[in-house]
Amino acid sequence: MNVGPGQFAVLSAAVFAIGIYGVLARHHPLGVAMSIGLLFAAPVIAIVGFTHAVDGPPAFGDAVAAFAIVVASCICSLGFALIMLLWRRTGRADIDALGDLEG
Repeated sequence: MNVGPGQFAVLSAAVFAIGIYGVLARHHPLGVAMSIGLLFAAPVIAIVGFTHAVDGPPAFGDAVAAFAIVVASCICSLGFALIMLLWRRTGRADIDALGDLEG
C-alpha cells in the first residue's frame, strides 16, 4: 500500500481541526496546552509526508520536523510554567482566573 501526499494532508488537517476544537472547547489550561501541542504537530506531519512523497532528500524534511518539534516542546514547557505560576498565585488552574491577575 502506497501512502500519497494527499493522505498526509488529510491526516494533518484532521489533527489541526482536533487541536482547534480543543483550544476553543476546553477551560482547563492543561487541556488547552495539549491542544496547542496538536496544533504544532499538524504541520510537522504535513512536512514529513510531503518531503517523503517527492524525489528530493527526505532527510531535509526530517530535520525541519525535528527542529519544529524542539521549538514546540520549548513553547509548551513555557506554557506549563505559566500554568504553574497561575496555580501558585490563584490557587486554581482555570482560564477564567487569568482575568483576576493584576500587576
